[in-house]
Amino acid sequence: MEDQRVMVIQDASKQVCSSAIKWALHTLILKPGDLLLLFGVLHQVNHPTPVVSLKGTRKLVGYRKKMGFSSKFAANHTIVDRETRKEEFENNAEILEISKLCKAQKVEFRIEVTSGASPAVVAMQSAQNMKATWVILDRKMKKNKKIFLEKLPCGISRMKKNNGIKLLRGPRTKFCLTYDDMIPGNPEEDDLFSIEVFPTCKTISDKPV
Repeated sequence: MEDQRVMVIQDASKQVCSSAIKWALHTLILKPGDLLLLFGVLHQVNHPTPVVSLKGTRKLVGYRKKMGFSSKFAANHTIVDRETRKEEFENNAEILEISKLCKAQKVEFRIEVTSGASPAVVAMQSAQNMKATWVILDRKMKKNKKIFLEKLPCGISRMKKNNGIKLLRGPRTKFCLTYDDMIPGNPEEDDLFSIEVFPTCKTISDKPV
């Protein structure tokens, strides 16, 4: 059986919530060798900075300027925020208990905190990079669920206001062997073989979104 790689996405500006992590441990039945990642995301705001144009007028050019003192300060501040939040996550009493449980069950448990102008895009790209088999979205990402459903083939759930877990979709499993794959034919003759002997490519999901 393939090792599971589960990502629990949370808003790192808020207090860590352990319910999604516990759900992943017990409902997905993680086993030795599986990976459970608590992925905290901070919203990074880039402020445009005024510079003087060739005509002597002041314009807002945003991100295309050279990095000055204010930009370096903002970057350093963001790094400090990430490190601070990660430390707070690691020292949370419930997270410490989960870490001990994972260690006893030989499940790899990691904590990462990152930032970006679009937390949903950052989280989605990280899920792709780790080849996640299941993703649990922070409830604030409800409005961004479409990008996860379109870009990721893994199982996807999201947290609810009461800290419960709602299933959005199970892992996509495709069966692509069709009658036409077995017997080549002219596309115009498809009507002669309208009865499928083998199932057409389908996506299996536990529930419709």
